[in-house]
Amino acid sequence: MNKLAAALLSIFFTVLSFGHASAQKNPDTAFQLNRLPCNVTNQWRFHASDYPAWADTAFDDSNWQHVDATRYYRFLPQLAHAQMGWFRLTLNVSPAMRNKAVAMVVRQYGAAEVYFNGVLIRTMGRVSNNYENERTRSSSPEPLTLQLTNSPKQYVAIRYSFSSSNFVVGYGRPVIRTSFSQVDSAWDNFFFQVDFYTTRAWVSGGFMLLSILQLAIYFFNRERRVNLYLSLYALMQMITLTDGLLTPMLHNSSWYNVNLAVFNIAAPLDFIFLLMMTYAFFGYKRQRWFIILIVLALPVIVMQFIADNAENEHLLAIYNIVIYLTIIGVSVKAIREKKAGAPLFLSGIIVSLIFFLLFNTNTISLLAMSFEVALAFITPAIILSILLAREFAQNVASLRLKLAEVESLSARNLQQEIEKQQMLARQNETLEQKITERTAELNQSLQQLKTSQRQLIQSEKMASLGELTAGIAHEIQNPLNFVNNFSDVNREMIEELIEELEKGDIQEAKVIATDIGQNEEKINHHGKRADAIVKGMLQHSRTSAGQMEPVDLNALAGEYLRLSYHGMRAMNKLFNAQLATHFDEKLPKANVIPQDIGRVLLNIMNNAFYAVQQKAKTAGADYRPEVAISTFCNNGRAVIQIRDNGTGIPANIREKVMQPFFTTKPTGEGTGLGLSLSYDIIVKGHNGTIDIESTEGQGALFIVALPL
Repeated sequence: MNKLAAALLSIFFTVLSFGHASAQKNPDTAFQLNRLPCNVTNQWRFHASDYPAWADTAFDDSNWQHVDATRYYRFLPQLAHAQMGWFRLTLNVSPAMRNKAVAMVVRQYGAAEVYFNGVLIRTMGRVSNNYENERTRSSSPEPLTLQLTNSPKQYVAIRYSFSSSNFVVGYGRPVIRTSFSQVDSAWDNFFFQVDFYTTRAWVSGGFMLLSILQLAIYFFNRERRVNLYLSLYALMQMITLTDGLLTPMLHNSSWYNVNLAVFNIAAPLDFIFLLMMTYAFFGYKRQRWFIILIVLALPVIVMQFIADNAENEHLLAIYNIVIYLTIIGVSVKAIREKKAGAPLFLSGIIVSLIFFLLFNTNTISLLAMSFEVALAFITPAIILSILLAREFAQNVASLRLKLAEVESLSARNLQQEIEKQQMLARQNETLEQKITERTAELNQSLQQLKTSQRQLIQSEKMASLGELTAGIAHEIQNPLNFVNNFSDVNREMIEELIEELEKGDIQEAKVIATDIGQNEEKINHHGKRADAIVKGMLQHSRTSAGQMEPVDLNALAGEYLRLSYHGMRAMNKLFNAQLATHFDEKLPKANVIPQDIGRVLLNIMNNAFYAVQQKAKTAGADYRPEVAISTFCNNGRAVIQIRDNGTGIPANIREKVMQPFFTTKPTGEGTGLGLSLSYDIIVKGHNGTIDIESTEGQGALFIVALPL
């Protein structure tokens, strides 16, 4: 890269030196008009000031200075301070050219009057020695027809006033450019230029539309900078093409200076943006050689302003060719790495380079040159636009496939969820049947629960009800055993009573009757106890009506602590835990929905007993499972604390335990809805709070606060 940079700099200064050297030519005494076409260079004579007789053919201009009018003002010191002057050109007409009509084209950027053999043949603007009265006019390439006489010497004189704006040095600003050609050829060339500018107008319009379109695409997707670079490339190309398009229209030299200045900046920048969009399209990082080319753009732009001769336009062409070669190198690298679109992009760049070389070498006609311009500059833009459009289409197709996959996955997930819900419903029905077989009263309660099962909170309630079934059965079994035992005793005692009556022992019969009565009282007591347990179960399973009522939280918490504990013991006969209660006897009743608060307490207590049971499996013999519940009043709120010394909750999942369907239990042992519904009941239903404190491996503390 360093060698290539050095070579580029060497070419840069070599071209600059060549430009200065080419301008140092020995002046001829007269212009030899012996063939067509031909261009006038340094055969002009100049004299500052203004005198009408200087247009005459008889005037002797031998003491005037020779100047090369094709050079720029800053390199012609004899013109630098002249506000007005005359140019004279002596034509040595060969015998073959005499008495023939020739076409002369004069290009100038001030105000001029053109004389041939002393006769005024064209006025360009308003010539004046006062800048305020002067009206500059950029001349058009329309040819002037000269009828040559038989004289061997003939004369062209130009009365010229220098616009103040002409002293702003710019690209392509010689004082006067004059050429001679056949009349027909000159007019053909003039109309070719009209077609040339028409083609450039169409191409400029295409670049403008492309620039607007790519800029709009970039605004909708800022990550795709290749669209921005393509938009800027198209904008710079539009500006450079508009320069040639506006040149015949900008008769005022001041506007022409502005137009040229914009062109001088845009001409190198368009290829910079072409290079940037190449790197962006293939996703390559900009390397040192890229930075060198960017830096070299500055001296190229400067040379556009201070170049001495139009031959120094070659410097811009060389700079652009270097960028072309760099882009080709990047494209070849992309092909080796099998980048998408690299072969097509390389083909477009090569086509563009070929037509760029044809355009700069002027190897074909002016009309064909207009197509060269179009193909040289618009080919990379079209190729890249096609590749970007293809990439966009591929992205759309990919997104459609992914969307179809997402829809298919969603449908499968929905079907799986439906199947899970159906499975849960079947399990609930099976559970209802088992409970119905055990007790008719519970069957009625289960029927009531079934009617409200469609609600999510009722679904969780049924899950907790299933966990309590074994504990409730254990609670009912004790009073039923008493009822059965005392019933058997009474039957035997009744037989003894009959025997005593038959014997006539009334006193003994009364004693037996008294014992039977006492046994009946015990049967009645334990029957009522079983009835209370069933009613409590029914109350737990009954659909909440949403009506709040004063509730003794101490009694409610104690009841559900026992139910939860016995439920765990029913499922695991070996399970034991210490129960501790610390109730504030002065705690006032709270207005709550008892069924909902009971459900919350049951969920938390079930989790506490589950945690200590899991820890007991791995802890040593010294471990004593314990679940403690306490109540107290704090700042107008009733606080219920449930503490366990179980496994605790890891910090990384503590924020998730209140989320629906989140559970740490094995599949089939938890629904993940208990704590989520508990949170909704406390926070949303009762305007309370529920907080968790836990240390992993040491236990957890749930704090429920309810307004009084």
